[in-house]
Amino acid sequence: MITEAQMCAVLNEALATGSDFAELYFEEKDELNIKCANGSIRNITTTRISGVGVYLLLGSKSVYGHTNDLSFHNLIAVAQQLAQLLKNQGNNQAKVHDFTQKRYQNPNRVEIFPASVNNLAKIKVAKEAYRAIQDSGIKVKQANVDYFDTDQRVTICNSNGLLTEDRRVTSRLRLQATVQDGQQSLFDWKDYVLPHGFETFRLTANYTDFAKQFVKNILKRLRAKSAPTGVFPVVFESGSCGTFWHEACGHQLESTAIAGQRSDFVDLIGKKVASDKVTIIDDGTIPGLYGSAAIDDEGHPTQKNILIENGILTGYLCDRLGGRRLGLPSTGSGRRQSYTYAPVARMTNTYLAAGTDDDDEMIKSVDEGLYVKGMGGGTGGREFSVEVIDGYWIKNGQIDYQIKGLTLNARGIDIMKKVDRVGKRLETEYGGFCGAASGLCPVTSFQPRMRVTEMAIGGGSHG
Repeated sequence: MITEAQMCAVLNEALATGSDFAELYFEEKDELNIKCANGSIRNITTTRISGVGVYLLLGSKSVYGHTNDLSFHNLIAVAQQLAQLLKNQGNNQAKVHDFTQKRYQNPNRVEIFPASVNNLAKIKVAKEAYRAIQDSGIKVKQANVDYFDTDQRVTICNSNGLLTEDRRVTSRLRLQATVQDGQQSLFDWKDYVLPHGFETFRLTANYTDFAKQFVKNILKRLRAKSAPTGVFPVVFESGSCGTFWHEACGHQLESTAIAGQRSDFVDLIGKKVASDKVTIIDDGTIPGLYGSAAIDDEGHPTQKNILIENGILTGYLCDRLGGRRLGLPSTGSGRRQSYTYAPVARMTNTYLAAGTDDDDEMIKSVDEGLYVKGMGGGTGGREFSVEVIDGYWIKNGQIDYQIKGLTLNARGIDIMKKVDRVGKRLETEYGGFCGAASGLCPVTSFQPRMRVTEMAIGGGSHG
């Protein structure tokens, strides 16, 4: 790592042709991957990522470059090259302010850092998860378990005088299995992931029970029936069904979509965009959640952002550049996968706030409709889609039978007005990765149980 004086010199060089803001993003990340295929360890890979991103702004224009050569001489050269791409014809050259080091506490505490644990202990975890799959009583044709741990350290400094850092540790098991039932078989995968160190695996039952349930759910899907087609009420279970909100409105509320006029929510702050029952929050400060951190990837402390309150649009998610384009402050949402990406506004932990409605009544009052207990992935935008991987048909107010996987499609701004029930019990989820312009970022999306008065439902299509 270069000295603070050298950081200052690089930033000044970046500003030499008239840019009004410059930032250095240093990253060092260690990652371990252990592959367990059908009970045998096939590969152990360790990876170290080290580099720096250089980011320049001039009004609403930007340039970005990156390098894995951290020498002072090279960083000066990179800054000079980028500065030539963003010239200001005036004579107003910004200056680097004196650094003020700011420290923010990461909400995700780590007890056992990955590097302090030998690989034999980690191999044991992977094999125990594999054995749990085999001991589930389900006929599994093939099963793989990948163990991952990551330890990322970031240091961010900018021409406004900010100097800050964060350390982010995660532990993850990726389960993959093909389950057979008669002549049918179905493959699926699922992650068991927490933003902690090796203490994640302290209680063996937590991840072995998770593994057993994973393959049991695949078998249930193999034996499911096709859903009727038509327009019906849909009840979405608490927890991971919050993916609905991530896709229905989350991406559209990021400043990149708003500034690019790719959202139905442009110029609607203060306007009603959803049912009175709907309050949507994005909060990167919640302890124990995969999307939480001390700071975003621009050095801004993470924060709780209320995006929709009682159906009224109250704000957008903004990174520094997006905020400039919209005339809004940063919301601690500038995120990136690594130093090779420029930051853009991204979600962290996005959820529907708890309501006051009775969970049981939501199903009992439905003559015929769909109950969604589990979701897979989805796609966002004006028209969004979510994959139903664990769904059931409701008949006469009771769960009747499991339905084959299907995809629900709707226009976010329309369907949000059709939410007529929101339950009292808010339940979180493990989380996963969201992919967008700045790469893969860890997120969660969750909710209490809720009901939509009507959605178009098609036949089963996902096994």
